[in-house]
Amino acid sequence: MNIAIITRASTITAISSRCILAFTFALVVVVNGYADDVTLASPYEFGAHQHKVQLHTHTTHSDGDHAPEWVMQAYEELGYVAVAVTDHCYPDRTTTNLDDPGEHNIIHIPGVEYSANEENRSWNHMLGINIKTIHHKDGLHNRQAQIDRAHTEGGLAFLCHPYDEHIHRRGWDADDILNLAQNYDGIEIYNGRSYHDPGGRDYPYKVDLALMSGRRITVIAVDDFHRNPEETLDRGYVVINSNADRDTITREDIIAALKSGNYFAAGRVSPEHPVSPWFTDITVAGNTITAPIDKPANIEFITAQNNYYKDGPNYTRLEENTSTASYTASRDDQFVRIKAAYTEGDRVSYVWSNPIYVVTDEG
Repeated sequence: MNIAIITRASTITAISSRCILAFTFALVVVVNGYADDVTLASPYEFGAHQHKVQLHTHTTHSDGDHAPEWVMQAYEELGYVAVAVTDHCYPDRTTTNLDDPGEHNIIHIPGVEYSANEENRSWNHMLGINIKTIHHKDGLHNRQAQIDRAHTEGGLAFLCHPYDEHIHRRGWDADDILNLAQNYDGIEIYNGRSYHDPGGRDYPYKVDLALMSGRRITVIAVDDFHRNPEETLDRGYVVINSNADRDTITREDIIAALKSGNYFAAGRVSPEHPVSPWFTDITVAGNTITAPIDKPANIEFITAQNNYYKDGPNYTRLEENTSTASYTASRDDQFVRIKAAYTEGDRVSYVWSNPIYVVTDEG
């Protein structure tokens, strides 16, 4: 078996016997030379530590009920290592800023929820993460400018709560996912405040649509915290894989993991639901993916052949009540993403992997 582990901050090139694979991942594991002319590109390299990070919160600087200092302290007490404060940027109605509020001992990530258009209405919300300036050229046709600015500043852009627009005008219809913005980094697969079913079709189908179109994206789960902390904190988050411990991890480490996809997303409807399962590793050997988790759950492998967009909710393979599951990818899969659902009584919690991409000799 020929395994090449490649790290590079820009475009990564892996040479196999039949193709040249190029991806803009910071970390890609490439396994070459297996049956069915399949190469798997995985973002995963699990380290000695896993860290919870919150990427979507609001404070009294926009429409939240708690001061930025309170929000940071609350997540610190819950064991998070970092929080992005992402207040709305409604013109004339907020005091959104990117300053670290202080009075905490965790990492602050500057962010914003791009929200308002020229008519001061809500439309196609999007997170800017690790940005240096708030790009106020907002509106229905200006999301691309904000994505480009975030990338120029070393940041990321994630599409928020991708409702269909017939449900709420701030959503992302299928046409928006494909045509309104390009080269966004990812999509919220779970948003705690938007009250969708985290095990249902509505948000995951947007993820699968984007993946089937050939986009290279990741998924995040978030609280979208505004108020009522006893009911709304710690519902959705991402878990960063790192060799750095809590005392030594830096914001740069976290942003690198977000850019490379070396993390997973977890979510539950409320703090009364069981703690979400966590992946303890995700490995690739040949064209087989193996995903162990920390407690028995139903594990789905979702691909371009069977997914939440085309047939949803649907999957190519399901293994029930297991602590580890494997899937052998084929050339028709295009991507493989993994979802696990853990149940206690009638309450369920979830974990979602980032996609592992399938590359054939056609590219």
